[in-house]
Amino acid sequence: MMTTDSRTLGVTRYQCFCAMMAALGSVNFGWNIGVINIPGDVIANCVTGEKHYDGPFPSCIPTGGTVWGVAVGCFALGALVGTVAGNPISDKYGRKFVLTWGPLLALGGALLLSLTTTLAQFIIGRIFVGFAAGFCNGALSVYVGEITTPRARNILGGTLQLATNVGILLSQTISLGLSRPPLWRILFAITGVIGVVTTLLFPVCVESPKWLVAQGRVEEARHALARLRRGADIELELQEMLDFDAQTKAQAEEVPKANVLDLVLGRTPDNLRHQFIVVCMIMMFQQMSGINAVIFYSTQIFNRTTKDNPADIPTTAQILTCVISIVATVFTFVGMLLGARFGRRSLMLVSHGSMALFCLLISIGSIKGVDALVITMVFLFNIFFNFGVGPLPWAAASEMTPAYAMTAMAAIGGAVNYAFTFAIGVFFPPMQDGLGDYTFVFFMGFNIAAFFFCLLFLPETKGRRVEDVVAEHSTGFHIVLGKRTRAYDVLSEDKVTQVVAKSSEFA
Repeated sequence: MMTTDSRTLGVTRYQCFCAMMAALGSVNFGWNIGVINIPGDVIANCVTGEKHYDGPFPSCIPTGGTVWGVAVGCFALGALVGTVAGNPISDKYGRKFVLTWGPLLALGGALLLSLTTTLAQFIIGRIFVGFAAGFCNGALSVYVGEITTPRARNILGGTLQLATNVGILLSQTISLGLSRPPLWRILFAITGVIGVVTTLLFPVCVESPKWLVAQGRVEEARHALARLRRGADIELELQEMLDFDAQTKAQAEEVPKANVLDLVLGRTPDNLRHQFIVVCMIMMFQQMSGINAVIFYSTQIFNRTTKDNPADIPTTAQILTCVISIVATVFTFVGMLLGARFGRRSLMLVSHGSMALFCLLISIGSIKGVDALVITMVFLFNIFFNFGVGPLPWAAASEMTPAYAMTAMAAIGGAVNYAFTFAIGVFFPPMQDGLGDYTFVFFMGFNIAAFFFCLLFLPETKGRRVEDVVAEHSTGFHIVLGKRTRAYDVLSEDKVTQVVAKSSEFA
């Protein structure tokens, strides 16, 4: 009886299970992004009054718009540091090590936040839970990529974005019942519970077979692969992993691994200037599209429309915020399916273009006082983000960068992404106070700029080998619009010789 070649499999139950267990770390990431939204007025503006419960614990932490923005946005700074710290640990000790023990780091932040008495303690707690979330996020995307087959990767590749949206949904749903003082403290304690649950559950998942092969633990890799591809013939896939590992180690002697400074200064065997600029720009545009203004502050945005008394919890604005999280989670699934069918570039263009239109209509609705238009456009804005601008910048970055520069490019992309997340968290409250009904015109401008940038400069990477994309675009920063995509089955001998020759100059 012939068995199926494991390389042709789609999503298996155990692959899906391991991806979902790994994603619990990113659920915590989403939880801490969304948890600040609904109780924000209670904590920062003391809308239910200033009291004390159980001795030293105040009912709120009164603070101004910009300072509160720092408290909201500093989570991203912690995530940035956590991502940088987690990558080398993941390479040395394994993806499973990081995804098992990393979530426990959230316990420290949970204690600081749930027992907070001062703004400084609150900010430190936010940085701490951000570090824990960022520490796991980098390993998650690598782990899912390494345990899945190519067909399954098209579906499960959006796991990080899905898990983040599930975390946002859970935090905002539970916040409806726990936003009053002192119950809001429980919201910040739950992040520690999620961390403990993740640490208890993830050990039932296997280590990445590719990481095990790279460590020379071939029999363990065979066992892990057999569980992930249950019932299929894994020998050819395992041999491919062994061959790729041998090739990678051989190339490592000829093509040195690039660091961040090498990419910034252009000291790489291939000319990666185009990839470097594109990755930085699409990560920046993702955050400047306005999505984090919606995620962090949608309750305040809706309050301007509904004119609710923020002390009457749950308000209409808070319920709408919860509903928008449900919609975002549903359309993340849709985005995962679309990503398997359509090109990255096309989806990015549709996503940014539509979001620009919705930003304009949000502003028009605000100026004219058409509440239904504002609410509808905020929902559509979130929907179109989640099938394009949300998940695709991360996928596109990994699909246009050679292996020797992948870690450095991921670090740069993550740094840009989290830096602008922090900026939006800090500056949106005073910007909204200053621009008022015209606030989303600001984001419309960035979405229009992003549309034309992607049209002119973003290469299509879906269904293409990384080395083919690198070979085609290693010519400095250039316009790709109208450029015919070439399909390379193998790198030419001249190209290989060129790469090796260049690498010797930087060795």
